[in-house]
Amino acid sequence: MTQNLPRFPPRPTDTAPLYPADELMKLQSIMENRQGQLPPQPPPPTRRATWVGRALVLVGVAVVSGFVWWVLQPSDPVDQPVAQPQKTAGEFEFSTVPQLPEPVKDSDCAAHASGQTQAFFKTTPCLQLTRAFYTAKLPDGRTVYSSVSVVKMRSAAEAKQLRELTQKDGTGNVKDLVLDKAISVPPLTTLANGGYASEQRDQVVVIVESDSPVKNPDALTHNKEMKKVSADAIRLASSFA
Repeated sequence: MTQNLPRFPPRPTDTAPLYPADELMKLQSIMENRQGQLPPQPPPPTRRATWVGRALVLVGVAVVSGFVWWVLQPSDPVDQPVAQPQKTAGEFEFSTVPQLPEPVKDSDCAAHASGQTQAFFKTTPCLQLTRAFYTAKLPDGRTVYSSVSVVKMRSAAEAKQLRELTQKDGTGNVKDLVLDKAISVPPLTTLANGGYASEQRDQVVVIVESDSPVKNPDALTHNKEMKKVSADAIRLASSFA
């Protein structure tokens, strides 16, 4: 009598094929070769490279912003006058005085002149007289007072006549502010005994008289010193005339 035994389904391990050892070694070699062919990964950026990149970005932004600002600026009109520098530097440093900090103006030159110069103004009236008062220091410390008069005539020809007249001795002049009693500088009663200088600018004549209460013992030297101050003070007329 034959005995029937129960049958069970075969297990995977019972039926799975087995690879030879040499095939497994070939497969492992292929996998290692593929891993070696992968491109190398770039190294992470260093801190220095990061800051360099940020700096380049900021420079680019600044350049673009500057270009935009330049484009948006309004252009200057072609006919806009260019400011001309004024001559302010000189040999002496001049200052105004508290008694007369601002220039004084008048349209009657004859009333503020003397001698032949007064007579000239009566027949040839000026357009305007502007006078200012300044002080300066000599190298030895003495104080010099200067009266700067700016006379505007109707023409350059009249201005030339006025200057030629005031350059002569004994013909009078435009009164300095001390002589005209607009300012007091004792013991001086006028600056006409010091030094004179003048200059013509088209229809304008600038006349300066300077003197110091403390005289140089030598009269000729004193006169030269005062003329030197007066010649330098002519430039001051540009600031108020």
